[in-house]
Amino acid sequence: MKEKTLWIMCGVPGCGKSYVATHALMRGTGWSYVSRDEIRMTYLEDGDVYFQKEGEVYDEFIYRLREALKDEEVFNVVADATHLNWASRRKLLRHLGEEVNLNDLYIIPVVVYSSFDTCIKRNAEREGRARVPDKIIEKMYRAWRSPKTDPFKYDAIMEWDNETKDWGDAS
Repeated sequence: MKEKTLWIMCGVPGCGKSYVATHALMRGTGWSYVSRDEIRMTYLEDGDVYFQKEGEVYDEFIYRLREALKDEEVFNVVADATHLNWASRRKLLRHLGEEVNLNDLYIIPVVVYSSFDTCIKRNAEREGRARVPDKIIEKMYRAWRSPKTDPFKYDAIMEWDNETKDWGDAS
């Protein structure tokens, strides 16, 4: 019987993934939140560019997710990163699956939708290295693919419309 859920946040920078994860999704005890951006900020030093230490950041992201999934007091683990397409979600699942039995988990992508203009506006409010270059957001917005098109059989897919601030139809 499955006892844990892996919540995979999906969406472009500035769409509101972190806000939705920490304010609309996580309720009660037994949650662990792992943010790739938070990890990135601890690795970057003055003068580093945003993706300069991405290999180290990703390894730490996977390590923290695995540890949370192994923790007997944690039942819900949120993987907060863009997870823009099947390739990025497959990479996450493949790396987690090296030490965690994915069949023992409920796996639910949480898609956060915002307009391109909203993402650019929110991103402009970020300071320092937290601000993603607009060209990168544009590129990521074009690369976005819904998990509904993935060949993987998720337990459900949740959708949050950040323009209406409401959950869409769950599948």
